[in-house]
Amino acid sequence: MQSLGFLDAIVSWRVLSGLALLWLALVFGRTLRHAQVPLIQRVATVSDPALAPELRRYTRRLTAVWCAYFTSAAVLSFIAAATSTAGHALEWTGTLIWSGTIALFVGEHWLRPRLFPGRRFPGLWQQLRDTWSVWHS
Repeated sequence: MQSLGFLDAIVSWRVLSGLALLWLALVFGRTLRHAQVPLIQRVATVSDPALAPELRRYTRRLTAVWCAYFTSAAVLSFIAAATSTAGHALEWTGTLIWSGTIALFVGEHWLRPRLFPGRRFPGLWQQLRDTWSVWHS
């Protein structure tokens, strides 16, 4: 009986995780509306206020990719929470979601200099500071 309580706690956590992911999708998505500055562009312009048009397009697309990712991850969390009877689905979905997040960060870090050769981009710590400043403005 105690394991059922533990499973209920995991399912509840997965639902809360799904809600957090859905919230992130909405935050990213609302900045994609017409006449809005995409969230990732806001972060990029902290270090480079005169962001080139091609980088503006890139940041809009990247914001859309993250929005779609967060939406997909939220749906996966909700499905896992609704269909899990043993917690195994919950374990692998959490691993899958974190792996996807890491893959997007690493993949984008690898891809960006290849798409924009010769451009200098801020390092990880500067990007974190820029992101923090945008989230708290």
